[in-house]
Amino acid sequence: KAWRASGTMWESVVRRPLRLLKTAPRELWLVYVLKALDSYGYFALSEVFTMLLSDEFGVSDTVAGAVYGGWGTAITLYGILTGTLIDAMGVRTSLVASYALQTASRLVLVYTRSISLAYAVIFFVQPLASSWGAPVLTIAIKRLVRDADRTVSFGLFYAMMNVAALLSGFAIDALRLGLPRGISSDESSPLASPVRVVVLSTVATSLGALCVSWRFRDLPHRGDGGGGGVTVVTAGGVGAVSAWRTQCAENARGVLRNRRFWQFLAMAVFTLNLKQIFRHMDATFPKYAVRAFGCDAPFGSIYAINPAMIILGVPVVAAATPNVRHFDMIFRGGWITALSPFILAWSQTYAGACAFVTVLSLGEMVWSPRWYDYTMACAPPGKEGVFGALALAPVFAAKLPTGLLGGYLLQTHCPAAPGGDCPAPGRATANGVDGGDGGEVGTRCDGRALWGTIGLVTLTSPVLIAVFHRWLRDSGDGDGETDGETGGGGGDDGFVRRAVVGGKTYERLERAEEDGGRTAWGG
Repeated sequence: KAWRASGTMWESVVRRPLRLLKTAPRELWLVYVLKALDSYGYFALSEVFTMLLSDEFGVSDTVAGAVYGGWGTAITLYGILTGTLIDAMGVRTSLVASYALQTASRLVLVYTRSISLAYAVIFFVQPLASSWGAPVLTIAIKRLVRDADRTVSFGLFYAMMNVAALLSGFAIDALRLGLPRGISSDESSPLASPVRVVVLSTVATSLGALCVSWRFRDLPHRGDGGGGGVTVVTAGGVGAVSAWRTQCAENARGVLRNRRFWQFLAMAVFTLNLKQIFRHMDATFPKYAVRAFGCDAPFGSIYAINPAMIILGVPVVAAATPNVRHFDMIFRGGWITALSPFILAWSQTYAGACAFVTVLSLGEMVWSPRWYDYTMACAPPGKEGVFGALALAPVFAAKLPTGLLGGYLLQTHCPAAPGGDCPAPGRATANGVDGGDGGEVGTRCDGRALWGTIGLVTLTSPVLIAVFHRWLRDSGDGDGETDGETGGGGGDDGFVRRAVVGGKTYERLERAEEDGGRTAWGG
């Protein structure tokens, strides 16, 4: 049995992904390349975002946190609009438009010294680009891959994201510590700042993504083979705008009538605080590390522990749990991730920081890859854009409270000295701790209060899912569609939804309204 289990895991972890890639269409390869380029740009920019605002524009921790939160909120608001645009305009057009805007906006952030112009880019152009492009790649996988290969495909998709995150962590340390005075000998040049050099590296990846997306082709959805498909709006079409509005309205009405949508929306809301821990890794941890451990603190390399573990662990977890429902994986892994901040609160050392990221990653490799598959399982064909936008909404909506909370906690419990965090590259932190020592928390930084508060907030997510477990547990079991109706009771008893999970067929009877909307599963 052990030998057979080992062979099955080898088949799932190595052979099946390689077989999928060998037979994959060109567009699936392009999806993975785009995911790597897009993810590097996102992670690298996010990790230095608040440092860019404070070091280059002189804003306080609280203001920088609020701007970070406003950036995420803007992405969410634009995502509601672009979700319907994706369904109407098609995959290729959405990708090209997204990466063109992304390249231009990040180039402005590299060179501008105007805080007003920076805010305009941060709140308008950059979030539009992010919200327009991010959901498209998950939609493309659903349309390119058979249902039987979808879990493996999303596992590879998630692995590519984490390869890029791993590289971004090391790149940040290499650029920030290896080029403390940037790449210009002119101290008045924007490129004399190592933080701006990091942002410049994201311009390069965005430009590369634009070139790749230009070679993409539009994809039909895997639906019922006819009506209900995506209508691509053409510039010369008569009544194109009217048709687009009608399609958007029909999509919205169809989604709102879907019970699965409300289950999904509840899960999206409940997991907000769980996802915010990753935003604290971006917005709070870099400043904390510099102030607690010194200017030479390799926060990028500590951050890289997370993607390294995900790259190695996700295929193993996916192979070992193919028959476990998406909801159960999200629920169980959520508890592990939610407990991780308490480790750093207890041990404010390099070892504590590494253990915090390690435990966080163990939980993430259980639940986070399944969130993609869970989202697409809930989404009816032809409406993936709306669901894709909603899937990413919790990630970015979490930025507003995260930014505000992180900025407040930093300014209250781990403030910068009046001279700034690193007044002279490579010498000492603003709180007086030698930048080369490390290992001991700075005297001005109370990590116990900071990370203890973050831990309590994160813990609310699995608690809320536990409270509503009975109603939520069947969500994600199927493709968000009604397969047929029962004949029992002359059709008055309701209808049956069928879903295939782990090779087993489950039927759910959706009862009449007077029955309180309860459901029952049978296999």
